[in-house]
Amino acid sequence: MGSTRRATTAAVSLSLALTGVAATAHAGSSKILYVDKASAACVDSGTGAGTAATPFCTIQDAANVVAAGDTVDIEAGDYTAAVDVTTAGAADAPIVFQAVDGQVIIGGGVGLEGASYVTFEGAETGVATQELRISKVTVDDSSHDTFDRTVLGTSEVTGTSTDAAFTRNWVRGSLTVDAGSSGDVISTNWFEAETGAISVTDASNIAITSNNIEGNFQTVNAVGVYGASTGVTIENNIVTYPSVTTGSDAEIAVDAAAAPGTTLDYNVVWPHPEDSSVIETEYSWAGVTYASAAALYKATGQAQHDINANPELYGGSFSDDDTAPQLNSANSSAPGMLSTDMYGASCSGDPVVAASGAGTPAYCARGAVQGTYTTDVIASAAATDALSVSLTSGVSQYITAGGTTSREYLDATPVVSYTVNWGDGTTKAYAQGVDQASHTYAKMGTYTITDMATLTNGTTAVTTTSVTTAGSGFTAYGPTRILDTRKGIGAAKAKLGVDSRVYVKVAGVGSIPSDVTAVAVNLTATNTTGGGYVVAGGVGTYASTSNVNYGKGQTVANNAIVPVNSDGTIELVNEGSSGDTIDLIADISGYFTQSSGNGYTPVALKRLLDTRNGTGASKAKVAAGGHVSLTIAGADSIPSGVKAVAVHVTETDATGGGFIAAEADGAGVPTTSSLNFSTGQTISNTVIVPVASDGKIELYNGAASGSVDLVADVSGYFSASSTEAYVPLTADRVFDSRDQGELYPNSVTELWLADWTTDDTENLIPSGATVITNITITGTQAAGYLTVYPDETAAPGVSDLNFLKGQTVANLGLLTTTGAEQGIDVANHSSGYDELILDVDGYFANS
Repeated sequence: MGSTRRATTAAVSLSLALTGVAATAHAGSSKILYVDKASAACVDSGTGAGTAATPFCTIQDAANVVAAGDTVDIEAGDYTAAVDVTTAGAADAPIVFQAVDGQVIIGGGVGLEGASYVTFEGAETGVATQELRISKVTVDDSSHDTFDRTVLGTSEVTGTSTDAAFTRNWVRGSLTVDAGSSGDVISTNWFEAETGAISVTDASNIAITSNNIEGNFQTVNAVGVYGASTGVTIENNIVTYPSVTTGSDAEIAVDAAAAPGTTLDYNVVWPHPEDSSVIETEYSWAGVTYASAAALYKATGQAQHDINANPELYGGSFSDDDTAPQLNSANSSAPGMLSTDMYGASCSGDPVVAASGAGTPAYCARGAVQGTYTTDVIASAAATDALSVSLTSGVSQYITAGGTTSREYLDATPVVSYTVNWGDGTTKAYAQGVDQASHTYAKMGTYTITDMATLTNGTTAVTTTSVTTAGSGFTAYGPTRILDTRKGIGAAKAKLGVDSRVYVKVAGVGSIPSDVTAVAVNLTATNTTGGGYVVAGGVGTYASTSNVNYGKGQTVANNAIVPVNSDGTIELVNEGSSGDTIDLIADISGYFTQSSGNGYTPVALKRLLDTRNGTGASKAKVAAGGHVSLTIAGADSIPSGVKAVAVHVTETDATGGGFIAAEADGAGVPTTSSLNFSTGQTISNTVIVPVASDGKIELYNGAASGSVDLVADVSGYFSASSTEAYVPLTADRVFDSRDQGELYPNSVTELWLADWTTDDTENLIPSGATVITNITITGTQAAGYLTVYPDETAAPGVSDLNFLKGQTVANLGLLTTTGAEQGIDVANHSSGYDELILDVDGYFANS
């Protein structure tokens, strides 16, 4: 195989040296001869002939005088006469005929007889710019001659010719190597033939490598090796389109005499007959036909890596389909393998297809075209829960071949692996085939994710994307009054009628930021002329849930966490009887944003204050205008640095009417309220209260006269170290005992909130979440209170809602639940059969 290696080396050097630059001597040239039939100054011979000023009129004129080391520059034109070359060049001084400007046509063909080291080359072999066309080539008793980047008609190597190289050509016909020739390389050509493409007879050491062979070979084999040929290799070729239909003819055929000296492997062979009734004959080996590479390999050991599948070639364009079998599957060490393809592209490999070839590298493509790839990573991130996000990775690439570029988007890239920097100091690698990943952040916020794909050819591609967690953090604020229809604060000074809506601006008010997502507000209905309820929510809120229930002449308060609309407002709706009106008050105690704020930590329900028995303060009622301070930081399970607390405040044993305000310790005389009461009433409300820097809150008795006992039960707190973030939901009524069974007296009812959720697509609450619930008791037959706590846990000695006989009372509940089904227990401390309603507005979660 020594001569074959020499020919291969020569072809590789040509691929690097043939630049096609006009009027430039080829490497090793001693002088340039010029041919331009269109020049008025052109001559056949004589003094000064062949110069730029006086070019030859014909190519033969130059061939007659050319010497070793000369370069012949041929200007555009149709040269009809045949060109015969008999001159010898040398390895270090070849004779080069090159097209330099436009299209050169040698209509009479080219004959080399006794010539050596002669090259014919085109400047470019693009689909649209075929610059050197030769109707026919005959190489006879010559050596080391090359045809590169040309368009050839039927060609023949005859006699004792050695080391002929046909590389990167478009061949519009057949190429025949006759008896006695050796060391020839037929590589990286695109054949379009009707009567067979490549035929080798009684020749030796012939490399048939990386060719695309198309045609309608009805009467003869596409590639045939005959007679006593030996040392022939047929590798990395693509042979496609209808096969022959009779006899032993096939896509690739090797005679019995030639079979022992022929190697066949790494080809794509796809007959694809237009007539489905035609029997496909892909191979003929030693006189036996085989319908597949598998059958041939089993019988002979040949074609072990051949593939019988559609290479998807389209009119000279490289396939941009990742399923094309030629991709990344060639033997790059095959004899005759060039360093660049017919368009000048080196082997880079499709970076998202597994490398299955041989040699180094193992990702070259079979056939005449490699393709150039520019690969991008496409990544999209989305929040999936409070602090969790998902990242979907993919790849797209530009594929360029022959001046044509196409864009391919790849949904599935199983051989690509990813390394993701999640933007919080966490980096993780994901194995091949894993194009979706998830991550949970420790804090809410916006993060930049860097996604790096490692491709099959060893290169990497990187992209970045930004994601904002769905959860929001809490910032204590006030309490501050943002709405009072009695005074025209936050809205018109006017009572709300039935079905009336008021939009209260919160974003940008005071120090509340523009990106606020929700607010904690205490809502108070007063001056009521009839019974009804108030619904708090986003734009389009309807009367499917409720937040405050009131009767005629009552002043009733309840806390809520209300999502903020895109225009920075919250919406409050009054639903009642026709003709009735109310005044509405809203006091804000904090806001939520996705960019900053404190997380939430639930705690086991615990009583921190009871002035009736001296828990948390003196055993004494709180006088009118007085207050009691309550230590929050450092209390059971509550650390220092707490910013706000969720506390259920109960007023009882009142000797006069008034209100209670929950505020940060030392805030002074309040301008807001948390609950309102009359003499003898027991009223409660769960409120979110800012905690002062001393770790305390205070409860202020706003009565004009009279004193009250106060009880406070804590259910959770907000701090910088807390991990649960707030996620709003479309308000949903998850339980209504009027439809599903009343509460029994002095009993515990077990409920699973997930079972009653009516819209699972919107209200997916993760396991272990703290559910934000509006608890409403109605149809009460006796006074009492409710305690709501996680299922399968011990009942705490606290209350979540207090009521009298015949009342409808609502209260905010921040409920810790059990399991994925959000299990809770509702203890009814009442001798009556009572009705319970639960409306879910959102949740806190750390995932």
